[in-house]
Amino acid sequence: MDSPNDGGPADCAQVLVIIAGQSNALGYTLGSADLPPHLRTPIARVQIWDPAARAFAPLRPGVNTGAPNNPRNWGPEAQLAFRWSQEHACGGLRLVKYARGETGLAADPDDRDWSPASAGDVWDKATSEIDAAKTALKTEGLSLRVDAVFWMQGETDAQDDEKAAAYRQNLTDLVMRIRTRWGDEQTDVYVGQIDRPPGSRGWEQVRQAQAATAASVPDVDLVDTDPFPRQAADGVHLTGQGQIRLGDGFYEQYRAR
Repeated sequence: MDSPNDGGPADCAQVLVIIAGQSNALGYTLGSADLPPHLRTPIARVQIWDPAARAFAPLRPGVNTGAPNNPRNWGPEAQLAFRWSQEHACGGLRLVKYARGETGLAADPDDRDWSPASAGDVWDKATSEIDAAKTALKTEGLSLRVDAVFWMQGETDAQDDEKAAAYRQNLTDLVMRIRTRWGDEQTDVYVGQIDRPPGSRGWEQVRQAQAATAASVPDVDLVDTDPFPRQAADGVHLTGQGQIRLGDGFYEQYRAR
């Protein structure tokens, strides 16, 4: 976890990570009012990419942790950043978050999707932001590799039989593409395993695909979100406490590397 990207002591490294996926990576409906007290102030030594300013800024959960149209959303990055900050007395965590609701992984000409084969779609837009963030870091004298990618996605594919059946191959291909385009062969990938509503065949199929990918592709780990609390309005989106647990789960896997 603490690879010394800047050549200094491991615990004082500058580290670059990515949060990506759909609405449960974004933090659908969550805002500052949903934050627990320990996340209501800027997180020390953690900066998040601001696409509007084309620069990194101190991470402030519920202020600059969402998408450009709603920057107040917050997701697993808040607790992950807090845990990192608590355990690192120096160094810095740089975070790029690109999460968009209702985005599948399978290529779909009629909807937004994460497939690298869909030119100009979500993958390309996220890649553009990651490239811009790396360029900005270089102006600071930092040439950072992507240490880890935290991926929370799959609910959209679970609602379509064909997409659910293709999810294992699509996720495996995505991990390989992440390592060749965003990071390198040492970039770890952490997958939030979706839940399984009763009677939902596609959801269970995607869950199994995520587990099979983690079992067969090196340095891919799972965090099972099935036990985490969901919002009563739809039973799908994580509550604030659910996002805290997802952030903890991601961080525990990450620190164990």
